[in-house]
Amino acid sequence: MCKEVIGGCTLYLGKMEDTIGNIQGIDHILTDPPYLYIKTHDFDKEFDEQIFFENTKRLLPDYGFIALFGRGTSFYRWNTYLAKMGFVFKEEIIWDKRYTTAPCIAISRVHETVSIHTKRIGKIHRTKVPYVEQKQHNLDSIVNDIKKIKSAIKTEAGLNKIITFLQGGDLCQFSEVSGGTGITVRADLPELPGEIKTLKSITGGMKEKSIIICSSPHHVRLHPTEKPVRLAERILALISDPGDTIYDPFMGSGSFGLACINTNRKYIGSEMKPEYFDIDCKRIEKAVKELQHGTV
Repeated sequence: MCKEVIGGCTLYLGKMEDTIGNIQGIDHILTDPPYLYIKTHDFDKEFDEQIFFENTKRLLPDYGFIALFGRGTSFYRWNTYLAKMGFVFKEEIIWDKRYTTAPCIAISRVHETVSIHTKRIGKIHRTKVPYVEQKQHNLDSIVNDIKKIKSAIKTEAGLNKIITFLQGGDLCQFSEVSGGTGITVRADLPELPGEIKTLKSITGGMKEKSIIICSSPHHVRLHPTEKPVRLAERILALISDPGDTIYDPFMGSGSFGLACINTNRKYIGSEMKPEYFDIDCKRIEKAVKELQHGTV
């Protein structure tokens, strides 16, 4: 077993079964285990599920989460394991890849699933995603939002509402003052006007959704099942805080480690194949250096 410490990341070369016993002091687990259905690939090997899940329970604090990628029979079995061990199911995330990964099968597969469980008392964070990132694949919705704002500013009352909001209205409720075009704050109104809601989402971001649209990076794949770093960042935002320690016993190409570096989290990972471990070390070392020199 080989161990490398790079910045806030600790990386182990070795099988999960041989390294997980050495792990301690983590807050959450984010991992992408072998799905156990691609029998022709050497990266999709069976692992000792009992050792993995027993240590998951040992390692996680009561507030801790496990976010688990998967599909098929093994994925449903893993979720059942967690339920029987007393973990609490919190959420299911669908990753929309925007491309087909299995073009030869009867149904073009364009998604993967992530299940999120807490050991006992963890609460999913309310997070915001930048407006353009959340809506970039829905041009019609963006156009409708622009039309909504355009229509509002054609009237003096609508324009005043928007100006008041932009000057610091933020979460306030707006209504017209009787007999004039002035604006007053009303906390008892149930909802903001539509144009203000739209502006809020543009300026402050949109609530995260259960379907995350995230394309893979446009580079040569470093691993057959490589996950986008940005996808991992958005999942981490839901389950963890900056400064937390994230554990991943199936590193692959190290995307989850990069996400931790980018979001100010510590990372512990293990990878059993030396060629991928070397890739992990190089990617993480590069990311740490860029962060230290302020180039990220």
